Amino acid sequence: MGSVDSWSEVGGRVREARLAHGLSQTELARKLGLDRTAVVRIESGQRQVSAMELFKLSDVLGVPPTHFVTRPPAAVISQRQTLAEGADAASRTRFRLDAALEAHARDTGWLVEHGLLAKAAPASAPKVRNKKEARRLASEIRDRAGLSSDPISGMAELAERFGLYILVLDQDVEGASLLLDGYGVAVLGGRREPGRRRFTAAHELGHHLLQDEYHTDIGVAASAQEREAVIDAFAAELLLPSSALERLSGRGDLREELIRLAGTYRVSWSVIVSGAERAELIPDEQLPRLRAETPVKGEFLAVLGEEPKADLEVGHTGPAWRRAVLAAWERSLITAARTVELLRQEITEDELPPRSSQRDAE
Repeated sequence: MGSVDSWSEVGGRVREARLAHGLSQTELARKLGLDRTAVVRIESGQRQVSAMELFKLSDVLGVPPTHFVTRPPAAVISQRQTLAEGADAASRTRFRLDAALEAHARDTGWLVEHGLLAKAAPASAPKVRNKKEARRLASEIRDRAGLSSDPISGMAELAERFGLYILVLDQDVEGASLLLDGYGVAVLGGRREPGRRRFTAAHELGHHLLQDEYHTDIGVAASAQEREAVIDAFAAELLLPSSALERLSGRGDLREELIRLAGTYRVSWSVIVSGAERAELIPDEQLPRLRAETPVKGEFLAVLGEEPKADLEVGHTGPAWRRAVLAAWERSLITAARTVELLRQEITEDELPPRSSQRDAE
């Protein structure tokens, strides 16, 4: 992601962000305290933007200031359609998701460049041509992570072991991922239900392992549906290994056993039912009803004694990411405010650990 080299490019980035936010030039001008003609000239590259205006644009349009002065990754550009006036909701949502992905890629790249985050992507993409091979890859990943058939405690932590750095957004979307030089980044929507968030994370990890340059769940073409189904098979097996289903006794209440499995592995009900169907645990005539009867909170409490612990909540990153940010703070590479920003407000400035120079001074 290089820097823009003209005010025309800056203006183009402003225009795209405005359209993605659903604002007219008049509405944006009003929010910035400018005349509409000023916005017109900014977007056409005929007027320079001051630093103060750049920060105002960032605040109004919901993207970081760096968004306006850097180019998107080539893989994103190749797949993106130009936003036009009156763009539909799906196009605007995709742009906002891509903008968040770009920002996360910039932040991650900075941490990698300073030796604070590791590159851990596989040297070559495994050959996965069908669902069977996808499930085999998931089993291999589980073995490499030392999981065997155990539940995955945190999807962001597992993804980091394979060089994929995840950020959970306050957006009602699935996710998107981007392969960079020896590592990858992914952003997920944090407003979906917990099991769905974990499935999306596993899905993006699948794209990362297969070294897909860029992927977004918004506007997937019909031609790509078959590959998406293969990646879904990987995600389902990663989250809920077939061996866990094979251990079901079949002697008790099947629904209760499946609820226990859903809570233990923290997967969505659709993943549980699909897995049980593949394992031939459910008669065909019972499938529609079982699929429709999604468990409620009280059923988890009755079976497990507690509600499944949520994963990948808004603002969540993996532990390696958090350690890297705090290491940057420790080395005086970033300010306290920037540290809190990169940690997504998980802590306040007062809660930051003292730097070594501060400890030595004491």
